[in-house]
Amino acid sequence: MAIDYGLAGKRAIVVGAGKDVGRELAIALAGEGARVVLAGRGRGPLEDTAAMIASQGGEAHVVAVDLHDPQGADSLAGHARTMLGGVDLVGNTAGVFPTSRLGPGHPSPALGIDEGWNEAFEWVLMSAVRLTRAVLPGMIEQGSGAMVHLGANSSRDYRAMTGQFGAMKAALAHVVKNWAREGGTAGVRVNAVHPGWIKGDGVTAMIADSAGKAGISLAEQERALVGNHGDHYWTPRMGLPGEYADAMLFLLSDRASYINGAMLPVDGGSRSWS
Repeated sequence: MAIDYGLAGKRAIVVGAGKDVGRELAIALAGEGARVVLAGRGRGPLEDTAAMIASQGGEAHVVAVDLHDPQGADSLAGHARTMLGGVDLVGNTAGVFPTSRLGPGHPSPALGIDEGWNEAFEWVLMSAVRLTRAVLPGMIEQGSGAMVHLGANSSRDYRAMTGQFGAMKAALAHVVKNWAREGGTAGVRVNAVHPGWIKGDGVTAMIADSAGKAGISLAEQERALVGNHGDHYWTPRMGLPGEYADAMLFLLSDRASYINGAMLPVDGGSRSWS
């Protein structure tokens, strides 16, 4: 018997829907009967996701938006309300790892210059803050809704190279609890999924390139990358985008109706969350 997630007819926004976890989440929501607004900075990848959803009989609308723009989130929320008539669900997978300060001549991010810290602050934390600020009050007013933010295992993993990113994801985890408390009495839930390695398109290409140079198989290179973290990860592979999307789908669904303010680790087992 198929599981009924209670998502048919729900009005959803997925941020970062042009690739990886966001794309998989958008496709899954549409497959469950939700009407989906696909948001992100690049229109082309969003259109590709919309075409995938349309080919399966689903409904998807594209809104190209930059959440680094202080007005971007309000614009997105306004477009979603116009297109769908309201917003019931939000899945946020935005928050890219800031890499511009990782090149030669730069200190580790944990000791990095202000520009690197500001980049992480804007990309990782404030994009989520602006998005939530634009949609949560409406959910509270209507007396229902659910949001899930994609956090990071590194919010509790203390490594210099993920210092800025992890610090901002830790701040996101903290404020998710506050949003959950704000919405809880009105029947609105806010949760987070904390992934480990995400084997998205970029990481897959990196594995292939490294494996070719080393003359080893893709699986061997993947295990080597995970193994570089010692005993940190207990499953010797990376997580697939769909595996993270499935966790987010569950938390957005009626099946998770009594889960609020949760920080769900999806990492194959890790000492960071022990």
